[in-house]
Amino acid sequence: MIEGSISSKILGFFREKEIMKDLTEDEDFFELGVSSLTVVELQIVIEKALGLEVSTSKLMGAPTVKEWVEVYEEKARELSVEESSV
Repeated sequence: MIEGSISSKILGFFREKEIMKDLTEDEDFFELGVSSLTVVELQIVIEKALGLEVSTSKLMGAPTVKEWVEVYEEKARELSVEESSV
């Protein structure tokens, strides 16, 4: 369920910021001048929306929406495996 909509949700949150209104999934948002503070703000919003928490350092090393999607999808899979093991 999360994986099907995660990409559009994350891209939507990024595009809410004026500096990234035309951002594509493969575009490096740091090259647009996005600060680390903005990244953390987006992380907080996205994690509340998805119910998933990932490390800030992982996201700082992922400068595109596509890479953020991969990080959050990986976390969703990990949680799914943990829940099915219980």
